[in-house]
Amino acid sequence: MPQPRVTLSTGAVRGTDLGGAHRYLGIPYAQDPVGDLRFAPPERRRAWLGERDATRPAATAQRLRFDPNPAIPEPIVAGTDVLHVDVWTPATPAAGGSGHPVLVWIHGGGWESGSSHQPWFDGSSFARRGIVVVSVGYRLGVEGFTPFPDAPDNRGVLDWIAALEWVRDEIGAFGGDPGRVTVAGQSAGGGAILCLLTSPVAQGLVHGAIAASPAMLRSPAASTPKGVRAEELAAGGRGAIDEFHRRLRRENPLKLPFRPTIGDETVPVPPMEAVAAGAGADIPLMIGATATEFDEVVGRIPGPALVPGAALALRAQRVPVKGLGALARQSAGRSVRTSVGAAINAASFHSTVVGVAETRAAEGAATWVYDFRWAGGRGAVHCSDLPFFWNAPAAENVEEFLGAPPPPDLVAAMHDSWVDFVRHGDPGFPPYALPGRRVREWDDPPEDVDDGLARVRAVWRPE
Repeated sequence: MPQPRVTLSTGAVRGTDLGGAHRYLGIPYAQDPVGDLRFAPPERRRAWLGERDATRPAATAQRLRFDPNPAIPEPIVAGTDVLHVDVWTPATPAAGGSGHPVLVWIHGGGWESGSSHQPWFDGSSFARRGIVVVSVGYRLGVEGFTPFPDAPDNRGVLDWIAALEWVRDEIGAFGGDPGRVTVAGQSAGGGAILCLLTSPVAQGLVHGAIAASPAMLRSPAASTPKGVRAEELAAGGRGAIDEFHRRLRRENPLKLPFRPTIGDETVPVPPMEAVAAGAGADIPLMIGATATEFDEVVGRIPGPALVPGAALALRAQRVPVKGLGALARQSAGRSVRTSVGAAINAASFHSTVVGVAETRAAEGAATWVYDFRWAGGRGAVHCSDLPFFWNAPAAENVEEFLGAPPPPDLVAAMHDSWVDFVRHGDPGFPPYALPGRRVREWDDPPEDVDDGLARVRAVWRPE
């Protein structure tokens, strides 16, 4: 079978024919971030000679493995070419020559793990439905998100934007339409989507957005220890950077040490404030979360730490004082662990979903909300919705993680919702609008529920 080839402004690439779809791995969108570029903004990739082999995964920005059993497998590939994209394309051009719609994926992983070629995010199913998929590799951890006095903030965010600029300039060569780009991400990647939705630097690069379980932390980020400079870490090489990464984790046991920094041109204000000010209101958005995101994590918290842990999460995410009464009423008759689980899930994810949905609904912005509730196997925990949306029930570790085979009809319906949203800007279920506040509950079977997040809204958006 002949290998597909595409010619870009920087050179030719050779991919793999998957049957109905083509795949190209590790196409660089920026220069390798080494030497003087390690802590610098991404620099546009210069041309290469000859034909580039895009049949094998490129290097991953993740170097350290902190979770011995991650839900989504985390392949680690050595090398320096971490600023790259993986691309899946339909095997045939779009009818009428208009170009296929594009889905750009930004992976999660707490801004310190994950990669563009994790097996759950195989874009071939979307490509066979007429969508070009672009999965982005970007700098993580210390190199991507730790602020330093001698380096620009938000280098990882700048990488996302550079990748979107590459999509604008090059995706036509793959049969994609640069005017129909939907960005999507989950967890830290969902937080990335809200950053891009509201970033003035990303204006014109994004035409639709999907934020799944968006991590949007409202507490201050971990501060860089005094006296540490990017220049010194870069001079120390990989070993010095990895040890500093470990140090930040040790010194911040109760908070994520990496996240976007507020205050530069890419993220000038907190994304929730930007949404409240109307940023991104012209861009269709689908947003949602799983019903019991961190229940398993809460299940491992020692009993004496449950209430203090919930209080810390609520305070860090700035729960409204007026909502505490509703929280107390909702907790009545529940076990302490169940009540803490609900509070932490809402603080971590559900409050962001409700806050964004309520603000955009008041503005009349096109918004759809989902609540993943399929409780087969281990329940609707963090990441359990992803194999459904990606139509990846047979991917590595999916059934082991879910604890039961995912229902085929539910997989098909959830995948269809993303396909329809990327194609048409509408997932095929009712939007979240006032006063009904309809929410799509993804269960077997799915159901559209009026005011489906009323309990969360009563605490986090009290009237």
